[in-house]
Amino acid sequence: MELMPQLQEIQKELQYYTRFFSENKLYHSSKWTGELLLGLTQEEDLQSSQFAMQFIQKNTDYNYHFIREFVPEYNDIILVARNLYDLREYKKCASLLQNLIHKNESAMFLYYYSQYMHGELRKEEEMFENENSKTAINPELKLLERELSKLYNQKQLNSLNLYLYGLILKDTMRLREAREVFIQVLHQLPCFWSVWLELCKLLTEEDTLDELPNHWMKQFWSSNFNLEKFKNANCVEQFQTLLYYFRNSNFIINQIANAYYNNQEFELSLEWFERLLSIDPYRFESLDTYSNILYIKENQGELANLALQSFTNNKYVPETCCVVGNYYSLMNEHAKAINYFQRALKLDKDCLAAWTLMGHEYLEMKNVASAIQSYRNAVEIDPKDFRAWYGLGQTYALQGMNQYALYYFSRAVISRPKDARMWNAMAECYDKMDKKNESMKCYERANQCKDKEGIAIHQLAKLYDAVGKTEMALSAFEESLRRKDDEQIVDKELSESLVYLARAFLRRGDKERAMQMAKRLYDFNGPERDEANLIMSQLNK
Repeated sequence: MELMPQLQEIQKELQYYTRFFSENKLYHSSKWTGELLLGLTQEEDLQSSQFAMQFIQKNTDYNYHFIREFVPEYNDIILVARNLYDLREYKKCASLLQNLIHKNESAMFLYYYSQYMHGELRKEEEMFENENSKTAINPELKLLERELSKLYNQKQLNSLNLYLYGLILKDTMRLREAREVFIQVLHQLPCFWSVWLELCKLLTEEDTLDELPNHWMKQFWSSNFNLEKFKNANCVEQFQTLLYYFRNSNFIINQIANAYYNNQEFELSLEWFERLLSIDPYRFESLDTYSNILYIKENQGELANLALQSFTNNKYVPETCCVVGNYYSLMNEHAKAINYFQRALKLDKDCLAAWTLMGHEYLEMKNVASAIQSYRNAVEIDPKDFRAWYGLGQTYALQGMNQYALYYFSRAVISRPKDARMWNAMAECYDKMDKKNESMKCYERANQCKDKEGIAIHQLAKLYDAVGKTEMALSAFEESLRRKDDEQIVDKELSESLVYLARAFLRRGDKERAMQMAKRLYDFNGPERDEANLIMSQLNK
């Protein structure tokens, strides 16, 4: 871990940026730094934990000092313009500032930013009026790009105007230039979280990170970047270290909960989400993920409480609609669930969770065409989202179109190469197409990826047996049996393992172990018991 500043220096820096971003109408970044400020570890917290105090003392850079002081803007025109901005009178705001843009940097930013926001408002209106919303663009982009590009080349843009220029470059798909501009912004405003988030989308794992500022905020970005790339173990480790400095940070706790969710460690994720809601009971961000865990665990009571609480707190956000949709889905009221997912999409047409969950619901209702369209919309929003690719694969697999399903599962594997479920799905497709070697390779990869459901090892055992790999089949069936016993699961796979092992030990002359397996088959009704009688009769000869 890189050294962090002293707690009082972090506090001064976050106080400065919270006020700075708020004054310049960058409310999301102001909210983020403000909540991080409230989550900062206090001196009384350290008194109760000697280890935390020693850790902080050992990893503190005592030479780091934050020296900026916040100076409020008292220009009368700017004060009135900011009020107009808050009232969403963007054109009037820009008009009022027109004569100040070359005299005052704050005025220059608000002048151009209000025009940008007016264009965003017009774009939203056009999308609402026109069903073919994918063609809508911000009508102010061309003019803004021309003016800001000229100022950029003349080196007349300050940090905030550079940020706006970066947004425009991103919106016009000049991504490499946007990345360079955003990095310039961070060197001037290292606590600008919105810019760090933009870089999460523009940087890849292959990119060098030397250009980023060597600031303590880089640790937050690195942890978040690992979460985006599904490097969940690294993410948890980094964020848990940062928790020493930000003990009650709802952002860090939320990210840890999401990392455990991505890693399918649902019990741990549930604990962190419960801790999050105890600190921030009125939040709505990430509640859709929390509801997914309650849905998977079939915890109807808790999911009902969460849906009611979310609906009471703020019913007009996509996350609340997804929570309520999950509740109705668990109650098998799929039409109502779809209705709420559609509400979420009316509030945010790019709500990835809503498109994917709606695809699941259509699949439950056997509406294949609508399921496919929902999943396709999800992958258009985020081509790296494995859930939508996996949903498409499942849809085609259910239709018996294994070649198509294989393609979509392979796209899911590209996004989540260490997820056993993706490899299991591919293996099943290959098995149905009678490509046993390819199926075995996929199941082996799934097994290497710590297949928690134990599907891979049992299917591998059957495939090894089918192709005559007796020793490998025996070892795999034994491993499958151990898993079932450890998890105390009694199912068809357990009986298949017992039958195979009883026969195998009988052939090898290991009568004692063959009898152990055969006796356990008496716990089953049906053909397993007949098989046990047959094996026992052969043992008694």
